[in-house]
Amino acid sequence: MKPTMANWAGPAVLALVFVLTAGFAAPAVSAERVGIAASQKWHGRAFELRGQFYRPAGRARAPAVILMHGCGGLGASVRAALDAHARNLVRNGFAALVLDSFGSRGIPGDWVCRSLNRLAEARHYRLADARDAIRWLKSRPDIDSRNLFLMGQSNGGSVALRAAAAGGVRAVAAYYPWCGAASANRVPLIVFGGGKDDWVPPDECGRRRQSKRYRFVLYDAAAHSFDVKAATQSYLGHRIGYDARATADSRRRMVAFFRQHMR
Repeated sequence: MKPTMANWAGPAVLALVFVLTAGFAAPAVSAERVGIAASQKWHGRAFELRGQFYRPAGRARAPAVILMHGCGGLGASVRAALDAHARNLVRNGFAALVLDSFGSRGIPGDWVCRSLNRLAEARHYRLADARDAIRWLKSRPDIDSRNLFLMGQSNGGSVALRAAAAGGVRAVAAYYPWCGAASANRVPLIVFGGGKDDWVPPDECGRRRQSKRYRFVLYDAAAHSFDVKAATQSYLGHRIGYDARATADSRRRMVAFFRQHMR
């Protein structure tokens, strides 16, 4: 299986990724649970956004990535997938913050997934979550506030598209988002889609003109949630399932894209 992407430099870029990642020894990972005051109330109630914060040991001021889950929330398999993303980022010199948008609000399981209205509402309040996370990261002396990034899966990927349009971070990565959430991006954006995704087909993202500030990578054989270690199955009437090659390749490309756009 080969990913396809127009205007991608192929072997030269993969060589660059190797050089960039090989230049960093694998640091010890420090992870802690954190609470972030939410700027918007939830049904009239003030609350804290819960998160898991990872940072590389021995770095005075690290760049950081905010990671946002999909519409099913932080279930065990999604939590494991984002933990793996976070640890990969730490190995490459980034701090990482995994946000729990739904658990923090008491939203259960796949409640959001089952309603288009709830999905739309989530895209709105989760953009505020992203802003709160940005503010929290900027307040930390161990974070390089000039180099903040955002990554999201599915509904979190749709939030990432909106964040790319809103600005406030250096660059954004969106995994299998609903491409209808996209608009002109103010910051560089890379989108990863699956050719077998029948939940949010990536066609619209693929039709956008590619440039240095917009990249689209299509994994022909991958379905929705391809970076979550779950057997291929039907979930709410849609095909989902893990694709190891797409996961590994997208992680390499995401790191390279973020490094390309670091200040």
